[in-house]
Amino acid sequence: MAVFLCGLDHLVLLTALTAIRSDLGRDADAAAAGWFVNAYLVPVAVLPPLVTRLAARVGQLWLFTVALVVFTAGSAAAACSATAGFLTMARVVQGTGAAAIMPLSLTLVAAAVPVHRRPVLLGVWGALGGLAVAVGPLVGGAVVQWGGWQYVFWINVPLGCLLAAAARVFLRETPSTLAAAPASTRSRPAAARQSTALRLWPRSGISRGLLAVHACGFLMHAGVFGTVFWLAQFPQAVQGHSPWEAGLRILPWTAMPLAVAPLAGLMMSRTGARPVLVAGFLLTAVSSGWFALVLTPQSDYVMQLPGLLAGGMGMALFFTAAPEALLANTSDWCAAAASGVNSSVREIGALAGVGASTVLFTYSGSTAGPAMFNHGMAAVLWAGAATAGLGILAAAATGPARIRVPAGKPAGAAAPEAAVPARCSDGPGIGPRSEAHTSR
Repeated sequence: MAVFLCGLDHLVLLTALTAIRSDLGRDADAAAAGWFVNAYLVPVAVLPPLVTRLAARVGQLWLFTVALVVFTAGSAAAACSATAGFLTMARVVQGTGAAAIMPLSLTLVAAAVPVHRRPVLLGVWGALGGLAVAVGPLVGGAVVQWGGWQYVFWINVPLGCLLAAAARVFLRETPSTLAAAPASTRSRPAAARQSTALRLWPRSGISRGLLAVHACGFLMHAGVFGTVFWLAQFPQAVQGHSPWEAGLRILPWTAMPLAVAPLAGLMMSRTGARPVLVAGFLLTAVSSGWFALVLTPQSDYVMQLPGLLAGGMGMALFFTAAPEALLANTSDWCAAAASGVNSSVREIGALAGVGASTVLFTYSGSTAGPAMFNHGMAAVLWAGAATAGLGILAAAATGPARIRVPAGKPAGAAAPEAAVPARCSDGPGIGPRSEAHTSR
């Protein structure tokens, strides 16, 4: 639920920006409205690596609870904002809390369930994040239609307080880096251990898998955020629909993760994460290409449905498989650091996607009229399809984790502790699950 709330605030303001500008007056010009979105994304992109280092000192569960309180306080401040500057600063506070919630929640979920249940539970974790990002415009449109934009933030306050209390009851602290590390590593000086734990792009072959996972996160977020930023505005700017109608028309896309994610989690437990990631990028590319071919000011909604369904399925598959792929290419005791870097890379991809799509849209079209808007939209969609195509290559490069066999021993006679990485920089998978990946 915490991941869902943080994901929701990524794009929930897209269909509410017009109402916010009208309410705040000239203080909220077009540039300020852009910062209402980016002020949240910037700390989410920058802070996760620092958060994971702090969590190693104070404890992941404690920092996760504090982050929920910070996110809730920022939501309340945003709801009370009377100027564009105050709203922007409140969004920064929100993003600071979310920057800790997103990466820490991954390792807390992994520690809360047995190893054999991780693929399905991590699939739910990832799917909720993807669903929240996708459903954001729908929620924003509904709030603007029947309430006020302030309620976009007020709904976070009671839920945030409830989740902060529930975290202390239902979650447990994850093993510390030192406790989870092998004995040979614990004997090293503290500085050497910390340096090793933060080395996420090692020289060994398995590092290519981790690097590919980060590339997948960047490309998916760049493509999805860059296209949805304009797709959410298309029904209002080109076809004249209300904010609520605009959000409702993308419901087939937003609802797909609910149906697809459980099935993808079951399939992933048999095939591993790589085929699911490849399929997710393939469907995303098909969705962008379809929209680029059929989307016009006169487009019938039925013609848009295949693109909506393919895009929703692609997002569901990616967000289901991405957490498993990340943990399969790193070790238990440096999973938090890898998760922090991955969260940062994803959000940087979102920022890059929105920025690049804005430049491309402005170069190819404009908001002056439906025809010019459609020209710019087509260019953005073809760029999104190309980005997803690169994502297919990155997803194909992610592979199952491998067990390092100690020197001098045959491959079939690895010691039991061989399943646990000797160093974080070796980057194999998590304990017994890495054996399953290797056998597959």
